Amino acid sequence: MKGKMQNMEEPEEDRGDRRQAGWVLLVVACGVAVGGLLWLLHPISPGTTPIPSPPPTGGPIGSANLGRIAGVFSMVDLALIVALIVVYVRTYIDTRAKFALGLVLFLVALALQSTSLSLPLIVALGFGWGGLGVFFLLSALFESLALAVFLYLSLK
Repeated sequence: MKGKMQNMEEPEEDRGDRRQAGWVLLVVACGVAVGGLLWLLHPISPGTTPIPSPPPTGGPIGSANLGRIAGVFSMVDLALIVALIVVYVRTYIDTRAKFALGLVLFLVALALQSTSLSLPLIVALGFGWGGLGVFFLLSALFESLALAVFLYLSLK
C-alpha cells in the first residue's frame, strides 16, 4: 500500500515546474495590472499628441487600441525584466559568478531601453506613436514572450 501511495504523489520536479510557471504568470499579471492602470489613468488618444498619429480605425483593433495594447505589453516587459534582475542579483550574491553579474548589467541596460521605448512614457511626454501601434505591439509581444521563457528557465 505504501508503494502505491508513493506513486500517487506528485514528483518534486513537476511541482517545481508548476511553481516556476506560477511565478512567471504572477509577474505577467502584475505587468498587465500596471499597464491597465496606466491605460486608465493616461489614455492614448491620437488627436492629443503633438506628433500626428493616424486616425483610429473602426473595430476593436483600431490604431488607438493597438497603441494601448502595446502599452500594456511594454509594462509586462518591464515587470519581467525586473523579476529577472531580482533572480540574477540573488544568484550573484549566492555564487559571486561573473556571468550572473554580466546578466544583471545586461538586464539593467535592457530595462533602461524598455523604459525609454515604453509607449506609455512616450505618450506621457507628449509624443504620439506616429501610426506605429502595430509595430510597437509586435515588438512588445515578442519581447514579452522571450522574457517569459527566459524567466521560466532562470527559475529552474
